[in-house]
Amino acid sequence: MARYKRYSPQGRLRLKYPKNYDNNKSYTLYYEYTWLGTPIRKDSSLKVRVADWNPKGNGGKGELKSSFGATFQRENNRLNDTIQKYDDTIRTYVDKHPNQLSAEIIHDILFDKPLTRKDEARDFVDYVKSVLKSKLTSNKIGKSRYENGVSNMKGFTEFLKVEGKGTYKEGAIYLGDISGALVEEYINYRRSVRENSDETINHALTPIISACERAQLERFIDSKVYLQIRDCRLNPKPSSLNTERYDGKYLSKEELGKLVEFYNTDTEVRRKEYIEMFLFAFHAGGLRMVDMMTLMWEHINFDEKKLKKTLIKTQKGKLPRHTVPLNDAAIAILRKWQVMARRQRFVFDLVDDGFNIDDEAKLYYVRNSCDRKVNQSLQVVGDKLGLKFNLSFHVARHSFAINALNDGMSLSVVSRLLGHASTDTTETVYAEYLPHTLAEELDNLHYNFLPDLGNAELKNEQSEK
Repeated sequence: MARYKRYSPQGRLRLKYPKNYDNNKSYTLYYEYTWLGTPIRKDSSLKVRVADWNPKGNGGKGELKSSFGATFQRENNRLNDTIQKYDDTIRTYVDKHPNQLSAEIIHDILFDKPLTRKDEARDFVDYVKSVLKSKLTSNKIGKSRYENGVSNMKGFTEFLKVEGKGTYKEGAIYLGDISGALVEEYINYRRSVRENSDETINHALTPIISACERAQLERFIDSKVYLQIRDCRLNPKPSSLNTERYDGKYLSKEELGKLVEFYNTDTEVRRKEYIEMFLFAFHAGGLRMVDMMTLMWEHINFDEKKLKKTLIKTQKGKLPRHTVPLNDAAIAILRKWQVMARRQRFVFDLVDDGFNIDDEAKLYYVRNSCDRKVNQSLQVVGDKLGLKFNLSFHVARHSFAINALNDGMSLSVVSRLLGHASTDTTETVYAEYLPHTLAEELDNLHYNFLPDLGNAELKNEQSEK
């Protein structure tokens, strides 16, 4: 393991006087330490004439001449003992907290202030893990998200070791040492060494940013440091909000029934809440995650059993408010969340009440964050149900569309409920399911206006019908 350089500045005495000093005037004598070119001084409470001062005495620390008076030796001893005390205190601090010395710490030592670190000498990675554990215990995150967070912090520890960024020991830093610059280096490491995508890197940053948010609230780090780290999250193009595609994943009615059965026996509270959100999105015409996040109580009319909301995707198109009739299942889920009263403004507790839905870039980041935490829990559910694909929140949207089409709902109605700008979009996304549905609808018309084409085989077929 590499040895870390431990440097302790030595104190000296400095008599401060102007260039054109007065021979008969006494000037203030200071204890002085220099750190990275910055002098840190404290008044020694002693006044000395320039003629009575020897700056080169006592090994360069400075001392009083005998001309100072009868007490010159006693004062020299007092001054030297004080400097020695400061030197010893600084050296002890450096030994206990290597690479943590600063001008502020030296100042606090000179003025006898407590030397407790702001971060209480907490290890950063351990702190992040403790925040994850706390959220798991309080059901704010699921077990899978907790385990993913812990795994990501192993990657951060690896970065500290490989890049030599540890401070108090190899591969480890104090909580107070975290900075925006270090996180930027971590991002570059994941890009260049691990060749991660921006989505993967943002996923790895999530537990770090979340822990730093709590750390600044607990005053372990400055709020400015937290803001710098929060802004390190990468910025994929917000236009990705407007993509619509079908990946072949949906739940049949039988699988939806199994999902309900699983919910009824599941014991993990937060995971059950994510299933509730999934089922509400399904019953509400396949709402997207971004619209679930931004769904407000003002959008719900319980008397009329309707949801009226401008969909985030279509806001810029100035389309009218999206209206969806709510069935009894959707209303029951809403009533449960109404009783829980997690938020005053938003229906589900995916964002805080103060969230600005007009900030498109922030909306994109938070949507991705919500997708990750919800999908991590749903993936566990899908595994337990024996699905052949990873269950995600967007599957609720596809499940509604495909089941509705297969059960005979017209393309235009499905398109309106999905919030598509036109049926062309619906046809494009669910093209492989439409021929079957359209064929069934055509057969239901029983049109048979056929002349005699002189084809005996065809006549026999018609007579059989």
